[in-house]
Amino acid sequence: MKAALFFVGLFFSCLTLLAQSEQDSVDRFDWLKINPTESYADFAWERLPKGITQAMVESLVDSPNISDEYITSEDPLTLYYVKDQLLALLPCRFDVLRWTGAGWENLYKGTSSGFNCHPHFFVREGSLYSMGRYGFWEGHSELLKFDFVKGIWDPVSVASPPNNYAGVGIFVDGDRVFSILGEYIHQPSQLFEPEKNGYVLDLKNQSWSSLQLDFPEKSENSLWILPAYDLKDYGIQLYQLKANLGLLLVHKKENSLYFSQNNDFGKFKLFSIAVASGNSAVFFDKYGDPTFLSPEKDFEERFKKVGEIRFTQQAASFGIEEWSFYILAGLGILMAVVGILWWRMHLKSKKEEPVSSELPEAIGTVDGEEDIVRMVARLLAYPVALVDVHQLDQLFGTSDLESLDYRRVRRSRFIKAVNQYYQAQEGKELIGRTKSEADKRIILYRISP
Repeated sequence: MKAALFFVGLFFSCLTLLAQSEQDSVDRFDWLKINPTESYADFAWERLPKGITQAMVESLVDSPNISDEYITSEDPLTLYYVKDQLLALLPCRFDVLRWTGAGWENLYKGTSSGFNCHPHFFVREGSLYSMGRYGFWEGHSELLKFDFVKGIWDPVSVASPPNNYAGVGIFVDGDRVFSILGEYIHQPSQLFEPEKNGYVLDLKNQSWSSLQLDFPEKSENSLWILPAYDLKDYGIQLYQLKANLGLLLVHKKENSLYFSQNNDFGKFKLFSIAVASGNSAVFFDKYGDPTFLSPEKDFEERFKKVGEIRFTQQAASFGIEEWSFYILAGLGILMAVVGILWWRMHLKSKKEEPVSSELPEAIGTVDGEEDIVRMVARLLAYPVALVDVHQLDQLFGTSDLESLDYRRVRRSRFIKAVNQYYQAQEGKELIGRTKSEADKRIILYRISP
């Protein structure tokens, strides 16, 4: 009897040591995700990485920065270490919260929101990025970089971005960002079309190009609701291959695709807290019980190769002779266009053109009453009474401003000027704010003559 008790005790001691060794491996994490809708009353906090405390998590979840208006049940909060600062990123918000030891301090100095819903945040070379994936009724792959000095998100200029496309599996590998198995979304035109392949962003050359996932059993349905997780050498996307639920693995170094049927599919999809370090991750349920994800462990036994990632042919870099030819050709075309315009201008008789009721493409001021009158005329002539923020920016001529904060300030100034003028003329405001009936997170503007 004593011998039996001894072996039982030894067995549980080994389990405890094994769990402790697994836990130590995630103390220095690459990312940590928190479910903001979960209850943590029974959570085993001692199992989290060192430095992540109950007070820290609960104060973040209960923060006034987080509300049902912006956070959906499927969007976790994400924590990163950036230059020894512990930062928290929120979906559908531009807030960047820094842990001070006593609470969370917001480093974002703007007020914009709603553009980066379902985002993929990542850290590269000490910089913080946000990519996509949905905002203002359309999918997108816009890349933003946080300026810690100015406290704003700056758009990163890239060539050939995919239009209305948002990737589901977004994985960073050095200078490359894979964006696969996404969807084209543009709600105003009823566009909801799955993408069976995807795109890759070259961060060094700042250009997008398409890629092909060369495996035969690609899903015909949207994978938008299935999460994906980015590890050091692997990208993991929850996936249904034929009738099997499991893990589609992107081997970043081999540019290969693997699949493994996995019984822990539900635990990887629904969790309270998840932590990743290197090529491993651990997913905790509401009690703090862990489920481990380690692709390298028994890789050949668990994962079956199902295909390759093939890239489109990249344009070759030009030599001096080629550049000289294209520069001279461009100058020749430019001179020809200028000559034709000059000839046409002198050929026409000089006539005074009537004053246009249209606004200029971009208005720098609203101080002049003539500008306001023309602006009001354009708004009254617009055929749609309910417009979104992009349509209003186009009416104001501010849609070309790159900075979202500058665009918001200019838009607010124009609305105020128009409403003051219209109030004086008609006794009421012309532009009013309202919320979309379909999505309460979306702010619309009603033009009410």
